[in-house]
Amino acid sequence: MKIKQKAIFLDRDGVLNKPIILKRKSFAPRKLKDFVIYPNVKKYCKLFKKKFLLIVVTNQPDIKRKLISLEEINLMHKKLYNSIKYDKLYFSIALNKNSFMRKPNPGMLIKAIKEFNINPRLSYMIGDRWSDIKAGKNIGCKTIFINRNYDEKKPIIQDYSVNSFSSAARIILNDKN
Repeated sequence: MKIKQKAIFLDRDGVLNKPIILKRKSFAPRKLKDFVIYPNVKKYCKLFKKKFLLIVVTNQPDIKRKLISLEEINLMHKKLYNSIKYDKLYFSIALNKNSFMRKPNPGMLIKAIKEFNINPRLSYMIGDRWSDIKAGKNIGCKTIFINRNYDEKKPIIQDYSVNSFSSAARIILNDKN
């Protein structure tokens, strides 16, 4: 029997790259020039890769709204890949909040679990919104909320709360599992 793998599920905007902030609300960048990866993300992801798969899971409804092209998204994802060498990136363009593939629903994470033989109990979800944390809880992994202080509902069910990607990384790297 094949040994199950450990993974870190990563939200994109607000976790790996800087979102566009307007009136304390977070929005995904729509232009490649605005797609800026946070400092230390590359360094910590390189360390993660020694023990974990890196799976990016991101809601991108602006594609469906025609506010950004698929070509522009693909350029952003290529830039991200060149920085952190993720194992797979899943994105949902669904506008319907009930879509199984849109977080907080676990569709993207379940797809990765099946595709990569991942053990969710030994895995983490890092997110900056309640929907990321709920998606992680829906599959039974440990969750880390990066509080960017947006003007929106905050999760209360996360395992850890931090203020930066570096702090989230230290929790994972210090875990003995």
